[in-house]
Amino acid sequence: MPVTRYLTLGSAGLGVYEPEEGRPVAEWRRVDAPADAVLCPGFVDLHIHGAKGIDGMTATSDEIAGLCDWLATQGYEAWLPTTVSCAAHEALAFAQRLPDHPMILGFHLEGPFLSPKYPGAQPESAIAAPPAFDDPEWGPVFRHPKLKIVTLAPERPGAAALVSALSARGVVVSMGHTNATFAEAMTGFEAGVSCATHAFNAMRGLHHREVGALGFALTEDRLFTELIYDRKHVSTEAARLLLKCKPPGKVIAVSDSSAAAGLPEGSRIDLWGHAAEVEGGAVRIAGTQTLAGSTITLLDAFRNIWSDFGLEAAIGLTSQNAQRLIPFTSSGARITFGLDMTVSLVRSVAP
Repeated sequence: MPVTRYLTLGSAGLGVYEPEEGRPVAEWRRVDAPADAVLCPGFVDLHIHGAKGIDGMTATSDEIAGLCDWLATQGYEAWLPTTVSCAAHEALAFAQRLPDHPMILGFHLEGPFLSPKYPGAQPESAIAAPPAFDDPEWGPVFRHPKLKIVTLAPERPGAAALVSALSARGVVVSMGHTNATFAEAMTGFEAGVSCATHAFNAMRGLHHREVGALGFALTEDRLFTELIYDRKHVSTEAARLLLKCKPPGKVIAVSDSSAAAGLPEGSRIDLWGHAAEVEGGAVRIAGTQTLAGSTITLLDAFRNIWSDFGLEAAIGLTSQNAQRLIPFTSSGARITFGLDMTVSLVRSVAP
């Protein structure tokens, strides 16, 4: 019976490997032969609001479980349902509606402790100052066992104390929707910020006299950064700059997908209090150029990164690097692709 040889990341780096029955990929033998297909780990998305018309802020537990099924067909192994800015009781209800599903790692609280100057498509009326960790309303959210990531603006009064308290209990704090200067971003990092949410987007940009939050994200090697690589949020040239500046393993592809992901061109939906429309492969607040999340999955991001920066970068950004920030026990899910980047199936190759 012919053996399928895979182009994949194995123990000797990117190359062609032959499967060995009962052995994980790391123990496969590298061969000098043409590949029949590409093999990569399942995708891990740490920032996703919804898809297929389903918005996490209003979805039922059954709808979220159904979304897991659809994401599995897109190559996902795991994901973090993500809020938008909201009141404490809404965030807590969001967490309580999450089903106990092996693909769901917890949740990502994006907002409401953001800069009013960089709201993006976030509900501006919900944006608020950071409270104390033991705040009567927000305390139950901050202590919730499923809370994995909090995105906030580190320059806001009270943010540093909240960052310290959250990071002390093992929650990843990411700076995003921020007007922070370089010094304010550094203060946040010293308090415990370990990531930058969707680098380039909704943050103070780079200026030669004040490089701001973006400058800090580009130059601090210990900081992880998210990247939405739909070629709409960030140009190829900007993504190349990020990948040149950051150490290997520190850039994480996210979809930041909204309920518009998977909907046909021309679709119109209500999104976080905004009328939004899908046009040109992006979703925007109607009548504006403001992007309201994305319409992609990590499968799309994987193909884009593979095409523009190579297969090794695509595997790292869509799977391996996320697991460095949010460690979890992998199921061993692997995705096989044809050499033309067409996804074939999802299966486990681990013993």
